Amino acid sequence: MLSDPLKSPQATREPGTIGSPAPGPPVSAAAPADLRVQLGPQRLHIRWQDGTQSELPLALLRRHCPCAACRTEREAQSATALPVLKKDPSADIRVTGAQLVGRYALQLTWSDGHDTGIFPFTLLRTLCER
Repeated sequence: MLSDPLKSPQATREPGTIGSPAPGPPVSAAAPADLRVQLGPQRLHIRWQDGTQSELPLALLRRHCPCAACRTEREAQSATALPVLKKDPSADIRVTGAQLVGRYALQLTWSDGHDTGIFPFTLLRTLCER
């Protein structure tokens, strides 16, 4: 259910958000202290263990989806001498749901049914630091 926090019964949330990992010791320093997916504005808000606050547009995550199908498509485009520029699919596609994968990643469900991309917290941190 979209209004439920990410597997965290103690998390507080605003309407239209999904967020906060379950309390307990993090697997790594890259694990967020707080994680919120805002469905309305399509933003991911992260407060990291070190106190750093980050915000990412969810469309950026779609463009960096780590699943095999998305990676293969990106690699095929970059391998051509003259890549064909397509309309950015993330412009029309929205996140409709999210869940934690263990204590190491976030999985997003998109309006086109795509849900195989699992975003490790280390990847999210890297994207935030760009």
